Amino acid sequence: MKKNYILFSVIAGVIIALLMLFKPPTYAAESTFFVPLTFMEKQINQNGIGFGSPIEIDAHIEVLNSNILKQEVKNYFGKELDFDISRTRNGAVKVEVMAPEAQLAASAANMIILWGDSIKQEMLRQNVEQSLEFIRSNLLRLSNETKSLRQTLDSLRIEAQKDSLGLAATLFQKENQFGTAVKELTTLQRKNKTLEGYKKAPSPKSYIISNAQVPLSSSGLPFWLYGLLGSFLAYLALWGFSNIKV
Repeated sequence: MKKNYILFSVIAGVIIALLMLFKPPTYAAESTFFVPLTFMEKQINQNGIGFGSPIEIDAHIEVLNSNILKQEVKNYFGKELDFDISRTRNGAVKVEVMAPEAQLAASAANMIILWGDSIKQEMLRQNVEQSLEFIRSNLLRLSNETKSLRQTLDSLRIEAQKDSLGLAATLFQKENQFGTAVKELTTLQRKNKTLEGYKKAPSPKSYIISNAQVPLSSSGLPFWLYGLLGSFLAYLALWGFSNIKV
């Protein structure tokens, strides 16, 4: 009986080994990087030194896992590739790509980092554009308001030359309104100029710790080891089934 178990186990192991031998190989390549600070002004204030906060790291990982980036990978390489994005213990981000070709796996792992930076910068520019639209609408409103107040003040000053006591309170009120409007207008103009600078300035790029190298061998166990494991598991299954039957 035991000889039959061994024979069936060997046959099962050989079949499994042959299946794994003819299975298309899969190559794994990985690259690692630190997420930078999101805004360039923070980078400048810290003399070019600084990594992203945990919130920024999580947001960057979401960008790398987005459908936009997956579509970018498919459009560039002509096929969908399996890749995994994870955080390391030291706060870095690891990109691991599985592909049927060694060069393809390495190229994709490196390109994904670049595409992540590009998508992130485009998202930041869109946010800046939305802020600019809001500020420009307020600038237009305050400009018209300031212009109207200036015309009113000019008229009141002319009339005040004839009746300064009667128009003193009104003139004082309008001057305060005009001063407040001018201050708000100046503040918005500065914000508008700052945002225009943000739109032109590039966002900081990822700090690449290690570029993906072309793997020299496929990932996973060798085919013969799969065969040995298959034989062992087949023998255990037959032995267990015979004991249950008894």
